[in-house]
Amino acid sequence: MPRKPRLFVSGATYHVYCRVARGEFVFEDPIEAEAFIDTVREVRDRDGLSIFAWCLMTNHYHLVLKTASVPLWRSTARLQGKVARGHNRRHGFLGRLWQSRYKARIIDSNQYFRKVLAYVHLNPVAAGIVDDPARYPLSGHREAIGRVRPFLLDLGGLLAAFHSTDRQQARDAYIEWVRIVAEERWFEDGIEKLPWWREAGHADEIVDAGGHHDVQTFDGQNLDDRPELGLAELADRFERASGFFLSDLASRKRDPSLKEGRIAMTVLASGRYGLRVCDVAKLLEKNPGTVSRWLAEADRRSSIDPSYRRHLDNLDRTITAEGPRKVIK
Repeated sequence: MPRKPRLFVSGATYHVYCRVARGEFVFEDPIEAEAFIDTVREVRDRDGLSIFAWCLMTNHYHLVLKTASVPLWRSTARLQGKVARGHNRRHGFLGRLWQSRYKARIIDSNQYFRKVLAYVHLNPVAAGIVDDPARYPLSGHREAIGRVRPFLLDLGGLLAAFHSTDRQQARDAYIEWVRIVAEERWFEDGIEKLPWWREAGHADEIVDAGGHHDVQTFDGQNLDDRPELGLAELADRFERASGFFLSDLASRKRDPSLKEGRIAMTVLASGRYGLRVCDVAKLLEKNPGTVSRWLAEADRRSSIDPSYRRHLDNLDRTITAEGPRKVIK
């Protein structure tokens, strides 16, 4: 049974969080910390993200970011996947680096936005590492206060929350706000107790569909229009929508048009319906690594070729619009 899709609002701001498996202090190592930060910057630039706050602790990270058109899950998969592969390669490890799927909550008010900025940048203070966030180098606080030049932060976006057209006045207001929050001590609460997390119905929930009229699944499809499909039913609908037969897609034929069909099937199954890459690979009788590369290739082409994106969207709409098959008795 396919897992319930996580929801996405294009252009929304999210608090994203994930821990290292077994709580290991991976990012105590300056090389690993630098690799993480460099990868965040790379993903930010590639996917058009705006980052308003960030903090890398020894065994977890926090990001406050705004998405563009690229789904949040895709950006986070790139980030965590590349960091994990680099870490494992450098240390000769196998297996996963991260404890679980990332967790995220939408930030839908300026009140929560200001609070999450302070919460993220005060993380090392709450952990007892420093008594002043300006003394912690692995967060965006020093960028925000002008101690170092911005290299991850969208400084204008952060300062806009403090209602001043004068940058220095907005920066002073931010500094005062962080000081106030630090004195209130609520920032020491666990993440599940934060108000924008506490309202979640379950750990994987990102946004309450009832509270946002423009809520979408992680592909730009309206939530109410997307059916829950298993892989077999999706493949059946794909055959009718695309004209490709599954037997041909799963064959060893090297026809370029078949490759296009395989890529389209992969994008719809994994990228849009949240089905597992390994299951798609098994259905198409291909290596999971090959299927993952197809996803990356399709994502790159979609970002530079609007006609290719429209082709995928048209296939998706045809599949989505098809009602359940009637059983003739």
